[in-house]
Amino acid sequence: MFDALFSLVFDIVLSAVGTAIVKLFGVDNAAEVATVIIGIGLIAIGFVAAVWGH
Repeated sequence: MFDALFSLVFDIVLSAVGTAIVKLFGVDNAAEVATVIIGIGLIAIGFVAAVWGH
């Protein structure tokens, strides 16, 4: 149940972030900016997993 809720929230946030990126930076730069944001997000997820695991 928690996994489904987390997945729903993640999908909503990801959609909102994608829309915001395209509106702020335009279609041409959206791919480059999205790559940076995804990288930062993965680092944050790894940090949370490391802290939560200890």
